[in-house]
Amino acid sequence: MAVTIRNMRVEDLVDVKGIDLICWNDLLEKQYGIRGRVSPRTDQNLISYLHSDVGGAFVAYEQFAGIIGYVFSHTWGSTGWVGPLSVLTSYQARGVGKELLKHSLRYLEDQGCVDIGLETMPENITNLGMYLKVGLQPEGLIVVFGRSLEHKELEDEPAGELSVERLSESMVQEHMLGQIRRISDAHRQGLDYSKEIRLTKEFGFGDTIVATSKDRVVGFSIVHTVQRRANMVGGAVRALVVEPKAKPEVLESLLATSELMAADAKLKEITIAVPAACRRAIDSLFSRGYQVVQSFERLMYLGSSGIDEKSFNLCTWSG
Repeated sequence: MAVTIRNMRVEDLVDVKGIDLICWNDLLEKQYGIRGRVSPRTDQNLISYLHSDVGGAFVAYEQFAGIIGYVFSHTWGSTGWVGPLSVLTSYQARGVGKELLKHSLRYLEDQGCVDIGLETMPENITNLGMYLKVGLQPEGLIVVFGRSLEHKELEDEPAGELSVERLSESMVQEHMLGQIRRISDAHRQGLDYSKEIRLTKEFGFGDTIVATSKDRVVGFSIVHTVQRRANMVGGAVRALVVEPKAKPEVLESLLATSELMAADAKLKEITIAVPAACRRAIDSLFSRGYQVVQSFERLMYLGSSGIDEKSFNLCTWSG
């Protein structure tokens, strides 16, 4: 079997989409006995992944079978992460996934990323074993919380000295992006969520909510109201970040406004990922009616993801 790894092209996305659907449905059937529950990724989702870091998207190509696997890479400033990564079932356990992973990690290093990692389902022992063999180390559990959305149950937007607005409606968007970079960097030097914010706007995935107190940005929430798979009915908070030492009500205000935004888009539910170590955020979510719906294990290849029980840097590296 002669397999080569090369950069992904736009015309490869049809095959990538098919491989993704086959692999996820196969995984769910083997792991949980669930058949045919995963819907295909949207073209919008895959194009945005390719567009964000085109040099870090790779496919595995076999002469007779064609494309048999793929991987995407993502850079948020000096933080880089890998995913999704999939290899056709019949070609698994042959080193293809490991080579794709190595290409992605090398790309992220070449981009100057000092914090590099990924997330995987902890019960997926095959993937977990591969990642550990390559040299990644467990960083901590990421818990995905979800709640149903009903307008009558949702809180009003905040009042007083704390205000919130959508970035798309702001008259000073570039200034706010600078403040968002400041807050990101305060959590992990070099971390920058502004690319994710621009992609969210460019591809129409949703909007970013910005919280301000006394003319100073104190937090933001990137809310996706368009899901990455067809036929999904929920929204997702891609990242919710609060300035260190900001008042606890900033988190509550951003959560409330994120929920209202998803409800306004006629979505039935919303999810958000939280490091298990961040007890204050978890307590807040439980008090708002959220329940645990999924979990990921975050693994690091280089550096640290900056998980801190006292800070609110809530995001997922799951593609």
